[in-house]
Amino acid sequence: MSFDYIIAQGAYNDIAACAAIACDSEIGRRYGFTQAGICASITKSIAGSGHFVVAKSAVTEKTEEQNAKDAKAASHIAGFAWFEPEGAFAQAPYLKLIAVDSRLQSAGIGSKLLEAFETETAQFGRAWLLLVSDFNDKAAAFYERHGYERAGRLRNFAREGIDEIVMYKLHKANS
Repeated sequence: MSFDYIIAQGAYNDIAACAAIACDSEIGRRYGFTQAGICASITKSIAGSGHFVVAKSAVTEKTEEQNAKDAKAASHIAGFAWFEPEGAFAQAPYLKLIAVDSRLQSAGIGSKLLEAFETETAQFGRAWLLLVSDFNDKAAAFYERHGYERAGRLRNFAREGIDEIVMYKLHKANS
């Protein structure tokens, strides 16, 4: 059986699964994320102007014997992107977090989520902004491969002893 991942607008009933993925990530461990804390933060954010999209598995091949298993797999959340469309400086969409199930990393899901963030927010501002923790070289390289540039460093911004690297990407129309 093979799976593809579709991007869909996140719903309130997806929040707990997304929070579990975030808590299981390197950044979640370093920042001490909790299931309840992330659930509350996402819920509060999307009640305001925040958005999130999820990558859900979609079964591409089915047999009658696999229907029960396929139905469960089809609802599996592989990752999510959480963002503020009008975000930074009321000028640029701000990507708060992308997290992918640790068992599914390097499968292109993060790229699909980043593309969805950019597509959904392209009408806002001239650029996209995000922060990457200084210890997260893999994430910084991921964003650089997708055209983001380092723009500065915020010392001890979110947590003492961890700097945040400001990254941005101009919209193609503004490049």
